[in-house]
Amino acid sequence: MLETSTFPAPFTPLRRTRFGPRIVGILCAVMLAAVALVVLQPAPAAVAATTSQCDGQFNVGGEGMDCRITVENFLDLATGAASSRVTTLACSGAANVDPLPTCVGPTVTTFAELTTRADQCNGSANGGGSSMICSVTVVNTITGTATTSTAPVNQCVGSLTTGDVRACSPDPATADASVDGVTQCNGSVNGGGGSMTCTVSPSTTSNSAFAFIVNQCNDSANGGGARIVCTVDISTVVLAADTGGDTGGDTGGDTGGDTGRDTGRDTGRDTGSGAGSDSDSVALIDVLPATGADTGGALGAAALLIALGSLALALSRRFATTAS
Repeated sequence: MLETSTFPAPFTPLRRTRFGPRIVGILCAVMLAAVALVVLQPAPAAVAATTSQCDGQFNVGGEGMDCRITVENFLDLATGAASSRVTTLACSGAANVDPLPTCVGPTVTTFAELTTRADQCNGSANGGGSSMICSVTVVNTITGTATTSTAPVNQCVGSLTTGDVRACSPDPATADASVDGVTQCNGSVNGGGGSMTCTVSPSTTSNSAFAFIVNQCNDSANGGGARIVCTVDISTVVLAADTGGDTGGDTGGDTGGDTGRDTGRDTGRDTGSGAGSDSDSVALIDVLPATGADTGGALGAAALLIALGSLALALSRRFATTAS
């Protein structure tokens, strides 16, 4: 019988090809593109639709609460740019103490869209002898063509059937405010011996651009001897669209050479835009959240770049030293 031996195949060195550096370059380009996407990704914007607080709280007898919401909305109808700023404050302590000693806020939050609803003080302060003070203040600033009208109000319905003080303004107020307007103080202060003051400012308005809903002080303060004071004020500011800057700049530029161009541009901008537009522009910039790259993401991307550079260098050296 013949004996056979198995020998390992002779080692054949890899040949260096002209494709090696090209592969390394393509790999680096793909990785750099991925890193760029991470670095340039904007920080996520906060989202707003409803702001709420003080619902279903302070239902032990003898407790007091004071909750306040302020909403500032900004909308440019021409560009669609929208933003809002919400300020909240919530205080608590013993009933009928002013000021209440324990507070959270004021807390200011900015959003990259409109805030269109405020809910607070619903189903709260239902213990005997409780006190509740709640307010919502809204300022809607609209740049462009918009109209205003009296906001629907539905308040003090089914409330304070027996008690000492019922001061609702307007009263009666039974309009449908489910999609726009104010609903407050309904089904409240029915424990006997209580007092209720619920007011919607006569200047409270709706607007043609978007709806705003207030829902507060409903089904609340139904313990005996409870007291509530709830107020709402919604105002609308309509600003003319800024059309003066381009006209003044072009006219001044065409008329007076370099000097006339500068003078005309400045004059036209100041005259055409007006103080109101300038203020609105500042407000819009102020409330929009940052949209730049996240710092932590940039640092992580830098570390990734270093790692990729090391990998590319190692691959390049391998291709460069491989025997042909």
